[in-house]
Amino acid sequence: MKSSWNESEAKKLNNDPLKLRVYTSRLLGIEEDLVLHGGGNTSVKTKEKNIFGEEEDIIYVKGSGWDLATIEEAGFAPVKLKTLLQMAELTALNDAEMVKYQRMAMTNPAAPTPSVEAILHAIIPFAFVDHTHADAVVTISNSRDGEKRLNDLYGERILIVPYVMPGFILAKQIYELTKNIDWRKIDGIILQHHGVFTFHDDPKVSYERMIEIVSKAEDFLEKNANLNIKPSGDRSADPLRVARLRKQVSDVWRKPVLAHLDDSDISVMFSNHPALSRIADQGPLTPDHIIRTKRTPLVLSD
Repeated sequence: MKSSWNESEAKKLNNDPLKLRVYTSRLLGIEEDLVLHGGGNTSVKTKEKNIFGEEEDIIYVKGSGWDLATIEEAGFAPVKLKTLLQMAELTALNDAEMVKYQRMAMTNPAAPTPSVEAILHAIIPFAFVDHTHADAVVTISNSRDGEKRLNDLYGERILIVPYVMPGFILAKQIYELTKNIDWRKIDGIILQHHGVFTFHDDPKVSYERMIEIVSKAEDFLEKNANLNIKPSGDRSADPLRVARLRKQVSDVWRKPVLAHLDDSDISVMFSNHPALSRIADQGPLTPDHIIRTKRTPLVLSD
């Protein structure tokens, strides 16, 4: 994976924190190996004056449901940083209450609902925080001895954290783990079976740290993963066969659908695998993909 940072494009933004946040968010969002539509989240911390002329620390965090690839300034929810940090100190908080109090701390009630990981973004003491569900990193995490492989690959510069479902529990876990940490000594956080966090006061550094971490995982898989892709079987696009499959999907979904043929080597190999139904039933790469992919696929044959 290569950096898509363009210095001339970035300079046009005149160091505006939110505009730069939009810019690097889109750079992450266009990489399908980093986020699915609606997945991942980013934030930026800044200072703003309220109606009384008082300066407040505000964190703009991606709003739920917005796509990083096309996000605009309106897609970020401005939340009072102090409130989120106070919430991190609570002993317990269910996610419904968390969402409610996050919305109450917004400085613009018309903005979208903040990401469920807003508290986690607040805890990280840097202006720019990037979070993706990087396929390559999660693939290593999901493999046998995944935690050891990640530690061997990244060393002490990356904090490896066991999987916890996103929300207050995850934020609390990170809060406790990092209470006495020297943040300057780490470049990122890997949440096992979930994804990656990078951060810095410079948006370019935070973004390119993400690219570096993911590229390292991709290189590792290139050298060590034995895919042995040798597709077999009929690869012809029989229009009638596609139409029959489309009809079956439409019947199950109870509404008409369009069909798109993917005849790439890896897709053909997967579709012809003798254990396809069992493998596909194991769920997505990370539970965070369920928003878009759902837990299990529909396996059909005509």
